[in-house]
Amino acid sequence: MDFPTSIWTVILSVKDNPERVKDLIIRRYREPVYEFLRMKGLTHEDAEDVTQEVFIQICREDFLKKADRDKGKFRTLLQAVTRNLLAFFHRYNMAERRDRRRKVTLGELDLPSETASDGEFDQLWVKNLVSQAMDRLKDDPMIIALRRQMEGRTYQEIATELGRQVHDVTNYIHRGKTRLRAEIERMIADYSSKEDVPEEVAHLIKLV
Repeated sequence: MDFPTSIWTVILSVKDNPERVKDLIIRRYREPVYEFLRMKGLTHEDAEDVTQEVFIQICREDFLKKADRDKGKFRTLLQAVTRNLLAFFHRYNMAERRDRRRKVTLGELDLPSETASDGEFDQLWVKNLVSQAMDRLKDDPMIIALRRQMEGRTYQEIATELGRQVHDVTNYIHRGKTRLRAEIERMIADYSSKEDVPEEVAHLIKLV
């Protein structure tokens, strides 16, 4: 089964294939949530606990069935759940409540407007997108050259590693950026409906 392009279309299929829907959501959004919580001062263990709780809550079938794309991007809803549980964590000890989990309802969430989207979370989302895209293309010499440049390697060092001339590396990096952007756009199309893709790409460009 291939997933439709819109994350909201995927969510609407939760009744038919709940485990596949949950797996997709976790794979695509877990890392930004975890890193966001670490940036907010949580230890590794606490951030892991809260991240797990975020996805227990967000992946509940009753929650997903009530989620409404008219409220904004799914990422905005995820941010709201994360902030809600982070605030709850600061009020209560996570470990003490594991056997009496508190369900988050959509009515409780203070959903931000799209213009008030959390900049830190969006930066982490972009970082995760770039990382996933580069992993998908990891065997491409152009992406290898681009990754090495991002790591601070000199063009000569990259050329030696790849067995190429320095001018080849220059071309590789230029073409690698184009290829990486195309892959990221394909990934964004998986997160968004077709009409939202240009807006998401424009938003991403502002953040990089």
